[in-house]
Formats: sequence, structure tokens, C-alpha cells
Amino acid sequence: MKRNISYSIISFLMACIFLGACKKDLGNYNYSQINELDTITELPNEVTALVGKDLLLTPKIRFTQDSKFVEDNYQYQWTYIGSNGLGGQVIFSLSDEKDLNIKMNLVAGSYQAYFSVTDKQTGIKYTRPFRLKVVNEINEGWIMMNETNGNARVDMLVLNANNTFDLYNDVLAYTGSELKLTGKPVMTYTYATGLLLGPDKISYGLYLGTTSGTTKVDPNTFKWTNTMGLSYEMIGAIPTGFHADVMQQRGGGASYLIGGGNAYYYERSLNIFYSAPINYIAAEEKGFEVAPFIGGRHTDISNPIILYDKTNQRFVRHVSTASTCTTLIDPEKDLRLFSFKTGLDMIYMRWMAYNGGEIFSILKEPNGSKKYIARFNAVSTAQTYYNEITGTEIDKAEFFAFNPEFGYLFYSTGGKIYEYDMTYKTSKLMVDLGDKKVSYLNFYEFKNSTKYTSGNKLMVGFYDPSKSDGTEGSLNIYTVPGLNANIVLDQSYTGFGRVKSLTYRER
Repeated sequence: MKRNISYSIISFLMACIFLGACKKDLGNYNYSQINELDTITELPNEVTALVGKDLLLTPKIRFTQDSKFVEDNYQYQWTYIGSNGLGGQVIFSLSDEKDLNIKMNLVAGSYQAYFSVTDKQTGIKYTRPFRLKVVNEINEGWIMMNETNGNARVDMLVLNANNTFDLYNDVLAYTGSELKLTGKPVMTYTYATGLLLGPDKISYGLYLGTTSGTTKVDPNTFKWTNTMGLSYEMIGAIPTGFHADVMQQRGGGASYLIGGGNAYYYERSLNIFYSAPINYIAAEEKGFEVAPFIGGRHTDISNPIILYDKTNQRFVRHVSTASTCTTLIDPEKDLRLFSFKTGLDMIYMRWMAYNGGEIFSILKEPNGSKKYIARFNAVSTAQTYYNEITGTEIDKAEFFAFNPEFGYLFYSTGGKIYEYDMTYKTSKLMVDLGDKKVSYLNFYEFKNSTKYTSGNKLMVGFYDPSKSDGTEGSLNIYTVPGLNANIVLDQSYTGFGRVKSLTYRER
């Protein structure tokens, strides 16, 4: 009994000690508020940015225990969700600075974006979502490869919301493109290439070419990397300083290229790259130098195209995916207007929709000034026209263009533009630009002729030779009526360089 009482007393005393200790421990806790995000202002729920323009966002941030907001106490991150190029999406970083100050180079579209602030002391991260709407004001229009002060420059007439055009000088600099052009201007061309292999994954080619080389740029942002160079679409030995003189789409998945006197063929679906030149006659086991003209319709992949053999002064033909060309057999004597082995120099050639589709060409005496028009069907090789051009000042003609609707020939001498009717063999002065000089003459062949119906309008690029500041160039667009009536000025633009080549960025 005595022992049991002792055990009870000891247990009671231990319980008292334990309870006392617990009471004392509770009194040791000191609860305090952490530094929390209070507000982020001056960051809208939707932000609009223009491609190629600077985007500056300066949010004002307040924390509950940092009234003066010391920027160095925090880490920042601007991100957005975008395509990974493989059908999925990933998060990309825009900046790690408190204020977002970048030149916008994203493709036009709407992006989910985020601004995050992390307290360095607590490690707690706060994120504010917002919508980033990227608008490309340089979306559609005429891309011009111009000469300015002897150098190449890309200017652009951009289609605006009023269905008129705004001028952007030096569009590569304006968009912050990494491409810096060198050399003299040569060409520009656009077409839907299909997805090209390689790191850039471009499916619409916007090509820019100078005497120093030819390259693509991103068709939406004008962004450039060295892997966009034409050499990445070629296989085999590439001549030093190689550049394209002319390119032409061939149906939906193929194209032709002429450069350095050689012709090349590219067929993406069959993995045929620009490789061995096709300007070779297998039956003769000889190659030849090709003139820089491609006689074929850009939407037609099944029918042959016509090239001109400068070495032997003759027309030749290339068919589909053949690795070489073939010569053309002259028609029977009673159907023959000329020999396909002309013995003349080629100065202009193009496929025209006129009369169901024909090759129109202008040939010149090698040691004389006489010029001739030769026309024939590329498929049947039936010859439809051959005559000397007897128009006024034709011996001085510098640029040529055939109207696809009426078949008229337009040619320029200095600042004068004549229309020549090959049926009546008469010429008529249509434009006199005075002391200005023509630098470009063409009827542009749109890829989507259903949407763009101005392929029968005459494009005239000209310039003031007394100026060389990059603003001396102009472009007039004329409507061409029938019956040899006077052409009518439809649109006029000025303030850019001397136009050497034009292409239209279709949408």
C-alpha cells in the first residue's frame, strides 16, 4: 500500500512537470507576416506588339513589406507559350529584366504570356498572366530589291487596312533582321516551297539575291540565320561567289534555278536537291551555258519548260525530273517559221498565257542591232510567230515585257516606253518620263491569280539619275486597254531606291 502511494505521487509530479513545460513552449512562438505581393499595375491584361518594333513594358510592383521596392531584392522573368515546330508547345523566355524592353520578332498571332517576380529571401514566386497579341504591319505587299548608292537594299510597299500601300525603306533594318546585304542587287522571289529540311523549317520562301549570294529570310519577321543561305538547298560543289540570277516555282513542290550560266532543278517530294546542272545534252555528251530565262508556267509541273543554249544559240527543253535537257526538232518545212537553232542571242524569254500559252522570246543579231520575236508552243513545239521588230528606237531598247492579255510588246529606251503590235508591226509611244530612266519593266505573274487579278497591269520602275540618296526611285502601275489605246496610270509610288526586281508577298 505504501509502495502504491509512492508511485502515484511520483506520477502526479511528473505530469505536472510535463504540463508546465508545454505551457512554457507555447509562449516561445513569434508569428510574423511574410513579404507578399500586393499589386502589379501598368501591365494590361492584353498587350499589343508590332513585329519589328520595340516593345517596352514597365510594370509597377508593390510588396506588403517593401514600400520603396528595392529591385535587386527580386528576380524577374517574362515568358510566353509558343510552338516548338513539331506540333507541340513549350514555354519560351523573353527577358529576365524587371522591365521588358525588346524588339518584337515573334510571328504574328496571340500568345499566352506571363510576368513572374520571385522574392530572393523567401524564394516565393508570384506570376501574373496576360495576353500578348503580336501584329505584323509588314504583312503583305510589294517587296523590292533596289539599288541605293550602288548597294543592294530591300524596300517594301506594304498593303494597309485601307487597301492602299505604305512605303517602308530598308525593311531589313526596320525589322531588325540579322541579314546585312552586300554586293549589287540581283533578284527577289517568293513562293510556297513546302517544308524545307533543315533547322529553319521554312515552308514559304522569301529569297533575296545580290552579286554576293542568295538567301531566304523568314517570310513573316525577316529574321535570318546563315543556314537560310541557298547553299543549304544545294548538293555538291558550289562555285565560289555563286548566286541565283532567276528562280521559278514549278507546281506545288518543285522549282528551277539559274545561276552562273547553269540551270538546276529541285523537287522536294522526291528529295531532288539543286545538284548537278541540267544544262547538258546527253545525246551529244556536252554541256552548255544557259541564258538567264525560264520559259514555263509556274503552276504547271507536268509540261516541259524551255531554256536557251547560249553556247550553241538554240532553244532546248527540260521535262519533269529529267537530269538533262533535249534539243528541239524543227517543224516540217511548210510549218517552219524559224529554226530552233537560231544562231541569234537571247535577250528576253517568258511563258505567256496569251493564245492558250506560248513561249515569247526576243532574239538579237550577235553583231548587229536587229531584233526578232519568236513564239511557239512549249508542248507541241508548234511555231506561231517569227518576225523582225520594226518599232521606233527598238535598236536602243533596254527592257522588255509582253502583255499576257493582248500579246503587245512593251519596251523602254531611257525614259520612254513604247507599245509594239506584232500583228500590224507598229509602235506607239505610251509613256514619256522625260529625264527619268526606266530600271524595271514587267507584267507580274501572281501565284494565286484567282485572288490577285492584276497580272495584266504594266509595272514600270524608274528613277531620277540626278539623285543617288535611296529616294530617287518610283513605281508606276498602268492599266493596258485593247485596240492600242493609251495606257492609263492606275497607281504611283515614290521615295525608294532604283527598282531592279519585284516580288509580291501574297497571303
